[in-house]
Amino acid sequence: MCVVTGATRGIGRATAIALAKLGAQVVLVGRDSARMDDVRREAGRAASADVCCIRADFASLASVRHAAIDIAHRWPAIHVLVNNAGINAGRRQVSADGFELTFAVNHLAPFLLTSLLVPALAAGAPSRIVNVTSVFAHVAGVDVDDIMFERRRYSSTRAYNQSKLSTAMFTMELGARLAGSGIAVNCVSPGLAATDLMREHWWFRRRWLRALWSRWLLSPEEAAARVVRVATSEALTGVSGKCFAATLRPVSLPRRAHDPAVRRALWDLSASLTNAELVLPAPRASAPRGA
Repeated sequence: MCVVTGATRGIGRATAIALAKLGAQVVLVGRDSARMDDVRREAGRAASADVCCIRADFASLASVRHAAIDIAHRWPAIHVLVNNAGINAGRRQVSADGFELTFAVNHLAPFLLTSLLVPALAAGAPSRIVNVTSVFAHVAGVDVDDIMFERRRYSSTRAYNQSKLSTAMFTMELGARLAGSGIAVNCVSPGLAATDLMREHWWFRRRWLRALWSRWLLSPEEAAARVVRVATSEALTGVSGKCFAATLRPVSLPRRAHDPAVRRALWDLSASLTNAELVLPAPRASAPRGA
């Protein structure tokens, strides 16, 4: 059973449909119920797989918590969790909990969701967590002391890049904490794809520019293929704590993600903000390679 967040648009939508075509039972997680129904119907036309929908607003930790409880109750054994949902806010906004919106949606929400679903992932082990990061994580920094841009001048680019570096750090730290559990944790840099991730920016709405991007960038389906490969390839059985891009050969994680002190500080801050507690499953007989 596979859970895909941000499943109503772009890479998430294409990932969910591709997993359904492979015969997986897929649970779509998204904010827009009508869009989820569209994806469910499209997947149904392409495959006979079982596709279900769970509504969650990642700008609200209460909504994320409710969705996680619902998922774990209905599907007590999960085999794949794809943390794909993300935004690129054009201006500084705050979530329902008062947190900077890009960081809240792109990092805190998947941090909480994953923490709550670890018992179900342990029940489905060997299982996989696949976090979608970005090439822009390599040019980012994480300022744990001002992660919400309350003192720094806000930049949508810096906020987005910081959130994706946080994803890489989360992958490494969670992979280490779950070593030996049978749950592999990896991230994917899906490449520059022609999606509407930046739809809040005025310059994105220019039709001629969007048409140009669609000619030169990856399609959502091409980018999703990278995610699906990491989620399903037998060649990656037991591999954890790595980042992948166009092939099954690991690529370098951002240099700043290798700082264990910053990773732990980010983890502690995230756990405090979300009130999440990671319940570690009992170790299995063999630990994932590369954790």
